[in-house]
Amino acid sequence: MKKARIGTLLAAAVLAVTVISGCGASTSNGSQTSTAAPKANPKYPTKPIQLIVPFGAGGGTDLVSRAVAEYLTKEWGQTVNVVNKPGAGGATGTQEVLKGTADGYTVLAHNGSSTEALLAGNSNLPFKIEDFKFVSTVVDQPFAYIVKGDSPFNSMKDFDDWVKQNPDKLTFGSTGVTSVQTFSVIQWLDSIGVDYSKVHLVPNNGAGELLPQIAGGHVVLAVQDVTGAANLVKAGKLKILGVTSQNRSPLFPDVPTLDEQGVKNVSTHFWSGISVPSGTPDYIVTQWQSTIDKMLKDSAFLDKLKTLNAQGKYMNSTDFAAMVKSDMATYVNIVKQKGLVK
Repeated sequence: MKKARIGTLLAAAVLAVTVISGCGASTSNGSQTSTAAPKANPKYPTKPIQLIVPFGAGGGTDLVSRAVAEYLTKEWGQTVNVVNKPGAGGATGTQEVLKGTADGYTVLAHNGSSTEALLAGNSNLPFKIEDFKFVSTVVDQPFAYIVKGDSPFNSMKDFDDWVKQNPDKLTFGSTGVTSVQTFSVIQWLDSIGVDYSKVHLVPNNGAGELLPQIAGGHVVLAVQDVTGAANLVKAGKLKILGVTSQNRSPLFPDVPTLDEQGVKNVSTHFWSGISVPSGTPDYIVTQWQSTIDKMLKDSAFLDKLKTLNAQGKYMNSTDFAAMVKSDMATYVNIVKQKGLVK
């Protein structure tokens, strides 16, 4: 009798467990009988977006950002406004975005100078690399070494020979002591055996300010992306002596690389991309990524980039962040070697 009672209780317990576990089990057709539907992400965007460019108008990042804003405005049905916030080598506009609300409505359109170079050369910035959530690149292309259109220099060799004899007469424009352009000049001068401390940096707020100074003969050298310089080059106001990539730029195929002309170990390049504050929800980052990927496959947008003499390149968030960290390590070494840390 006692054994029968125990058997009955065990059977009841097994039945109860089976019923409870079965409540969330799949039915014979594979559907979940009690699993709630995943919560949908909020609609985005539902209002205008500010795309902050931490440089003045007219440079490569600014021009590309305006093309991006135009595309996104049509794609999303919400106005994307480009707002220029130059100052402090890009820190002013960058800080405004990173210290703002992480809701996807104030977004950063930046480049290497206002990011990895700025972080590598400054220990007192109000932000750090962990404050960024890197979304995607839009453009990646070489820097061009640019002089006045009627300059007597027609190659990097001509220019190198002059600089070796007259280092104190070399002036170059840059947004700051630790900008990517400055690092590029340092790599070049090291390659040809010239002391960087003997040349002169002329500060500016970006290509829109610098390139007319080059064309007017007020500054000798600009190291800039070809996007901002292209129109003045084609008009004969500026001349490109060489580009920093391993292969010639398809935008200026007749211009040899620095490497071809005997200038080695100049690794700097120009990228323009999109980032948001680190606390921005993942669904917003994903939407930006997928839209930029789609944009860089759109024939009309690619035609627009061609008119700007820009080379589009999509890089996802993970690869973008890895590139920034790799470049930053290179620039940190330059800063330490030259004693540029502030």
